[in-house]
Amino acid sequence: MSAATTLETPLPRSEEGSLPYSHELEWPEGLEPFKVVDDGSQEDPYAHYTWMRANAPVLRCWSPVSDVYFISRYEDVRKAFRAPKIFSSEVVSPPPMTFLTLFDAPNHTRLRKIVATAFTPKAIRLFEERVRETADKLLDDLIAQGGGEVVEGYAIQLSMTTISALLDVPAEDYEKMKFWSDETFSYFGRLARNAPGTGTDEDSAREFWAYLKDTMERLYAEQSPSMGGHIARMWKDEGLLTEQEAKELCSFVFIAGHDTTSILLANSFRIFAEQPELLQRLREHPEDAGKFADEVARHRGAVHRASRITTEEVEVAGSTLPKGSIVRLLNASASRDLFEDGDTFDIDHDNSRSLGFGHGVHSCLGQPLARLETTVTAEVLARRLASITLDPAHEIEYVRGNNLTNAGPHRLHVVLEERHD
Repeated sequence: MSAATTLETPLPRSEEGSLPYSHELEWPEGLEPFKVVDDGSQEDPYAHYTWMRANAPVLRCWSPVSDVYFISRYEDVRKAFRAPKIFSSEVVSPPPMTFLTLFDAPNHTRLRKIVATAFTPKAIRLFEERVRETADKLLDDLIAQGGGEVVEGYAIQLSMTTISALLDVPAEDYEKMKFWSDETFSYFGRLARNAPGTGTDEDSAREFWAYLKDTMERLYAEQSPSMGGHIARMWKDEGLLTEQEAKELCSFVFIAGHDTTSILLANSFRIFAEQPELLQRLREHPEDAGKFADEVARHRGAVHRASRITTEEVEVAGSTLPKGSIVRLLNASASRDLFEDGDTFDIDHDNSRSLGFGHGVHSCLGQPLARLETTVTAEVLARRLASITLDPAHEIEYVRGNNLTNAGPHRLHVVLEERHD
């Protein structure tokens, strides 16, 4: 659904006694009513979240397909994450593709078990030196230019190089892989979230899957110990996956392994620019880089919405959601609700209860990898740079698109000053 469609369609009124729609509420000046599909007004949605937590912790939004309920407070979101039998992940049944976020048990358990061994902290530590070398090389290029655009110039390249190594998928053709990845995520959003498509996403996704099939055939023949080889063996030897499931699961791991991590990495540059004293702190205490990574995930995490459907009538924050309600759990809002100063980035926050990487059975599978890349990035930036500032010649451009899940920088330009002491 496009913004134009929203404007041209008469918006309904809620029935007496029912939860009012977002467009019926009196939003403060400067905030457009929160919508199911962003028209550009909620690209950096934290002001919306603050108002919603205080005034509409269960926000009902209209869409042509169905009403959608947004839940924004910490305790409510956490409780829903912990009740997968009531808040089901199978919003579309049967799931249209083999993405873990679309499944409940037992299929979710089966699929997650297949790939989980590659994402244990012990397995991920084997990639630390490679991540560090890539981070230094990418930063070399940015420093030589005095700065630049860090989403394409650093974040995406680091995250794609790392996940490509994990899967043993060649990363040489960076632009093609990025295009296929974006298009497949668009196709996922269209099938699973009623998001608008690109017009080419289905064809591109099928090209991506064909490429991944050929790659897995090669990895199988080579008896590769990589995650890509493991998925191939689960398909060819063990029979735990069909060919289509193997291709789609491989694409899910690839997309999940770089898309959200890229936003975390870009936001790391932003936070250092906003709080320049953190560079000095991490130079003196590099062991705090992990705390920095956890706070980035809480304060400016990449994944903002987890989609669910209620399997029975349920009460949330005093509002009754009917059986079959489409729900978005706003974990990015909830994580800011965790502290009284939750809108402030504080490296000393205790993030043991944060929802920055999700929670429960659907907690982020790639958390150890995302945390490693963000931790290494924080260490490298602190060690090598005297300062990071946002480039005043370029405004931050935010992610906008079809998955209706992620939020963060799409383009972020910085000026970098190298350390010489």
